[in-house]
Amino acid sequence: MCVRALFATALLAFPLGIVADDTLGPEKLALLQDATGWEYVSMDDAQNGFPRQHTCFDGNPHPDECSGRLTFTRQNRFIQQVSIQHQTVARHGTYQLDGNQLAFFDEFGTRDGPYTIDIDTDKKLMSMDMPQIKVRLVLYKEYRKELEDARKRKKQ
Repeated sequence: MCVRALFATALLAFPLGIVADDTLGPEKLALLQDATGWEYVSMDDAQNGFPRQHTCFDGNPHPDECSGRLTFTRQNRFIQQVSIQHQTVARHGTYQLDGNQLAFFDEFGTRDGPYTIDIDTDKKLMSMDMPQIKVRLVLYKEYRKELEDARKRKKQ
């Protein structure tokens, strides 16, 4: 799959902008809006009826090849950065949160979603799902800790 097509799919799968309220509960809302953001772990989509998993976001970290981070602010803004093969695409906008339904509005006002979100407060994982798209993210600081732990184990 060419890099441009993967970026386009990632941009569709990772919405822009949210209007937050406390229907997630204070602990989940605080995690959602953690200042370090969320690292993309996996993305599966069934565009055109053919399920596929993106090689960069397949559930295993590939920090030297690709990465993606999504950050939500308390001011209902989001920032998304996806890097694949040393090319970075940044998007931003606002978001709306209605219960567990999350919709993004990018810098051009284009809506993406709503996604059904769920946050596992113990594992620091978030899922964002639509019928044909399933996205999994891990809290960025947990992701960095796991990478560092893996590097330490590898050196031993």
